[in-house]
Amino acid sequence: MAHKYFYKRISGLLMASSLSVGLALSPVGAIAGSGAFVGSGTFANSGALRAAGGWLNTASVTARAADMINGHKFLTENAKYRLYVNEEDLSLVVEDKETGSFMESSVSYDDGKNNNIWLGAMRSAIVLSLINNNSDTTQADLINDDNTKNIKYTDDGFSAEIYWTKLKLGMTLEVSLTEDGVVARIPEESIKEDGKQYFIGTVRIYPYMGCSYLDDKEGYMLVPDGNGALIYLDNKEGRYASGYSGTIYGTDVGFEESQQETLLWDRYNTITDSEQVFAPVYGIAHTADKMAFLGIVEDGQERASIDVMPNGVSVDYNRAYARFVLRRMYNQPTSVNSTTGSLHVYEDDRSHSDLKVKFVFLSGEEATYAGMANAYRQYLLDNGKLTLSDTSYRTRVDFLGTERENWLLSTTPVVMTTVDEAKEIYKDLEDSGVGNLLTVYKGWQAGGLYDLPISKYKADSDIGGTAALTGFIKEAEAAGNKVYLYNNALLVNPDEQNATFNTIKQVNKRRYEEKEHALVYDTFMYLTPERSDYLLEKFVKSYTSKGVDNLALAGITSTNFTYTYSGEKHTRFEVAESYEATTALLAEKTNMVMEKPCDYLWKNTTAFLDMPLYTSSYIIEDESIPFMSMVLKGVMPIYGDYVNFEANKKEFLLKMVESGVYPSFYITDKEASELINTNSSDIYSSQYQVFKGTILEYDKELSALADKTLGANIVGHKILDNGLRVVTYSNGVKVYVNYGSGSQSADGVTVESMSYVIK
Repeated sequence: MAHKYFYKRISGLLMASSLSVGLALSPVGAIAGSGAFVGSGTFANSGALRAAGGWLNTASVTARAADMINGHKFLTENAKYRLYVNEEDLSLVVEDKETGSFMESSVSYDDGKNNNIWLGAMRSAIVLSLINNNSDTTQADLINDDNTKNIKYTDDGFSAEIYWTKLKLGMTLEVSLTEDGVVARIPEESIKEDGKQYFIGTVRIYPYMGCSYLDDKEGYMLVPDGNGALIYLDNKEGRYASGYSGTIYGTDVGFEESQQETLLWDRYNTITDSEQVFAPVYGIAHTADKMAFLGIVEDGQERASIDVMPNGVSVDYNRAYARFVLRRMYNQPTSVNSTTGSLHVYEDDRSHSDLKVKFVFLSGEEATYAGMANAYRQYLLDNGKLTLSDTSYRTRVDFLGTERENWLLSTTPVVMTTVDEAKEIYKDLEDSGVGNLLTVYKGWQAGGLYDLPISKYKADSDIGGTAALTGFIKEAEAAGNKVYLYNNALLVNPDEQNATFNTIKQVNKRRYEEKEHALVYDTFMYLTPERSDYLLEKFVKSYTSKGVDNLALAGITSTNFTYTYSGEKHTRFEVAESYEATTALLAEKTNMVMEKPCDYLWKNTTAFLDMPLYTSSYIIEDESIPFMSMVLKGVMPIYGDYVNFEANKKEFLLKMVESGVYPSFYITDKEASELINTNSSDIYSSQYQVFKGTILEYDKELSALADKTLGANIVGHKILDNGLRVVTYSNGVKVYVNYGSGSQSADGVTVESMSYVIK
């Protein structure tokens, strides 16, 4: 038996007086295979309704009236799109005027397997998870829960004041049709929690935008995992119990305890950390319909996750959405000295921010993940979130100066690369034809790599001292090279420096400690943003006074958290704002590059360091794609992870060719075995003489490609059969990369196995 709401919706769909072509109407369940309208507006023989179940068989099947699509009435239009709305659940249909294709924000059919809770989530514009008496969670939506709506229509959309009468909760949903899509926003000041029993935990806005049933649509969902991934809209046959959920800008240590890595035989790490979500984006493409959208979380992203669920995860529908967190649960110890006893409690106060998602719609040849990357790049440039930098090619050769190992009651230095040795390596590379180097010098400071934080420019005497390091930086600059000093502005090492003050506590008022499975230093703490700002300003002042200004910033570039300090709680919104202000000032005083920066810092860096070329390799992901590289290529130089630590260096080279990423090497003059008793014991191969040949090879290959693509953006990317991929640049250059076991051809170009061709 079909659910009752479904009959109600169908009755609003099939109206003989308004259908644009003749269609014999029968009771629901009696129509069999005579034909129905598809998403593109054409008439297709598709077996419209199943007689037994009474449900629409495919997402393409549509009953289309002049002013109505699937129970949604026409609301407004612009040059590209028409917007339709259903007043009952505020769901939307967005129609491409040129092609007639459209996307829905709700499920317009039901396969009879879903309970009322799921049906409410599938239809509602807003879906809430609620906290009941500080423990239980339940769902609230616009179908199952009593609510009132005061809808006011505007020229470009509507504003709906929603109030759940029994739950005593309310908010306003504002929807507007823009030149390139739809913007949905919930103003912070409109959110009401008037009762004492129910409070809001999370909010989802149009979580089923662009959804599809099983394999009814050809296409994929974009996952912002690492550089990027795709989940195809094929039938997953119930293989997966869970989907992808990635917290934007990484996990929040204010709530989550640090866990030491579990090592095999106390030595080998067998689990790789998941990749971070650098940018608040996701998307869905219906490739046969030539329609897609890119979702951009414009407000509230600091406390949100991107969730991408393939069919079979709870329900048989593919969907992708942003989930905004207003309250989180955490463990509150029951006593001051308690290490085991704790209570699970929710935050008393919710987060305070507008919640806003921009749906950028794409059609035709742009309705692809490449089109999404192009749209996001343009969005960032148009909104001042990204600025053009010099993208000239440089091979990155980083040096490790000094580390520390335990010795009796203290530590002793382990010197890996002195300034003079770095100069010799530079000269040898120059004599071998490698110029225009970029170097991040790590472990340069007095006390070694983990003597943190850095408060002044004082180089370790074991590498040659401050004067020698300054001279090296200036000599390199005069020769056209760039040497940057590495500064992790987030961490403090309590074994080396005072960590009693200016370090963060979690929301439960316990001091946060980051545990490491390391031989020398096993605990680090986080500085408050104010302290990081103060120490960076102090360091930069002493550094630039020497006539040098190259800074490689880390730590605060890829981390965001909630914390307490002096009894006051600070949010991720405040931390992001503080780090953005700090880096903006540094950008005025230094030539700065950043390690794995979040997107709100991209405008303040001249290069992106350590861009992942792979994903977290979750089983639900069907393809890895260079999405983030496509966004940034031609705007700023992008450097990948260290080549040293990649087992398949040939494949890694092809990944860099495909993504337009420049190579990075972590180099020492001494053998890596010297580091076995230090915190850098995971560096198993780094000696220059071992990697010289690889550096020369990568420089030759990638500099030649860079010469042909300098200043150009990646505007196209296709995955062909048998491991062949085609990358298209804005200047017309095409790169064919073959990961397959045999030669492959496309566009008249033949590419040998594990090779590439530039056309």
